Amino acid sequence: MARSGRQAAWNYLVFGLSKSSTLIMTVVVARVLTPAEFGFFALALLVVNLFDYIKDMGVGAALVQSPSDWRRLAPTGLTLSILFGVVAGAVLALTAPLSAAVLGNPELTPLIRVLAIALVLNALSTVPSALLRRNLDFRRRLIPEVSGAIVKTVLTIGLALSGYGVWSLVYGQLAAVLVMCVGYWWVAKPMTTTCGFDRREAAALVRFGLPATAATLVAYAIYNVDYLAIGSRLGETELGLYTLAYRVPELVVLNLCVVISDVLFSALSRMQHDRPALAEHYGQVLTMVVTLTAPISITLAVAAPAVVEVLYGDKYGGVAAPLAVISLYTLLYSASFHSGDVLKAIGRPTVLTVINVAKLAVMIGPIWWAAGHSLMMVAWVLVALEFVHFCIRIAIVRALADVPLRLVLVAVVKPMPATAVAAAAMFGAMQVISVWPAFAVVLVVSLVGLITYIAVLRLTAPDVIALVRTIVRSRGGEQEC
Repeated sequence: MARSGRQAAWNYLVFGLSKSSTLIMTVVVARVLTPAEFGFFALALLVVNLFDYIKDMGVGAALVQSPSDWRRLAPTGLTLSILFGVVAGAVLALTAPLSAAVLGNPELTPLIRVLAIALVLNALSTVPSALLRRNLDFRRRLIPEVSGAIVKTVLTIGLALSGYGVWSLVYGQLAAVLVMCVGYWWVAKPMTTTCGFDRREAAALVRFGLPATAATLVAYAIYNVDYLAIGSRLGETELGLYTLAYRVPELVVLNLCVVISDVLFSALSRMQHDRPALAEHYGQVLTMVVTLTAPISITLAVAAPAVVEVLYGDKYGGVAAPLAVISLYTLLYSASFHSGDVLKAIGRPTVLTVINVAKLAVMIGPIWWAAGHSLMMVAWVLVALEFVHFCIRIAIVRALADVPLRLVLVAVVKPMPATAVAAAAMFGAMQVISVWPAFAVVLVVSLVGLITYIAVLRLTAPDVIALVRTIVRSRGGEQEC
């Protein structure tokens, strides 16, 4: 657990530096571009992200999960990832007019075609990225990820201020992917840099990768059905507002789950044949995740109006209410997300696909209906659906991976008393200082929440504090995983 915790900390440092620059970019560009332009870019990303989820057909995940020798796997993995990436990019570019027509906006075609180049470059990073994840060496991700984020931020802001409009976002994205691709190959220095092909290894990689890709493809649909429904029913301006509302909790909560997932999947894959150890490790990580995401989500929900004013300005006041509800949704999301890492680690990605297909089938109707009313209705539907999804996922992980239900419930419930008291303290502070400048409101409310949360947590869940200290102080080695 200690080593996984340190690697998660390195991964979160990478995330924090890269995403903080993304947040800066969003804050600056939001004051230059219109909500409609943000919505326009979001529509283009709907198409590009679909292909991004399938660009390597799960080869990257298979390279991490496979117990085979890396020197045998890598040449075949490199060949497959390049092949799949080029094919995905070509198909995306060729079908761009059709995709734009389906979304009802032919002007999306050139944006999609330029972003197809970024898709191919991203696929070229599959092997070096997989090597770092397989070796639990997340520290080396710092250079490519942060460099890409800085280039993206500087270029996007510069182009936006120069009047490039939505194209500033497109070119910034393309430049970032190029820098990260070069960076990953430089820092990872894989044991092989040449292509090769072994039929047996290829079959094994694809056998694991295809179900994993199916799971992520369905996940893509789940993550984007709200964007599609809002763009289709409420228009680009409302989609732009929703994108900005979603952006903050996505950056600080949802991406935290992705960061930890990278480490957790790698660690659990090593424990796939030791179910008690796997369950214990998952329980510890889940405790840490909820302990981190609960105060962040609640702070964003309570201080949403001031957060929006500080980040985006007065013209985006309509973003505050959806942001508050989406923050609650991200808390539920963080509690259920890592059960998928357990299922993939034990070699059952198909089960994850079935779960996500069922969730997608259930959510399409309510989300489409909610999008016909308002952004707030969409946000509340997301909360209700995620609660049901959490219950189903935990039940399945309990049955297939022998993860005790009590372990999961304790992990989720432990931080809740401290979270509730902190929320009450922040709400009270908001009533007293609501007339203060927005930045001061955010600062004071955040400090009140943090101090209250830590103080109450020390009383109600001292073992969580002890776990944090163990991870921070530990200098242990591999045996502590």
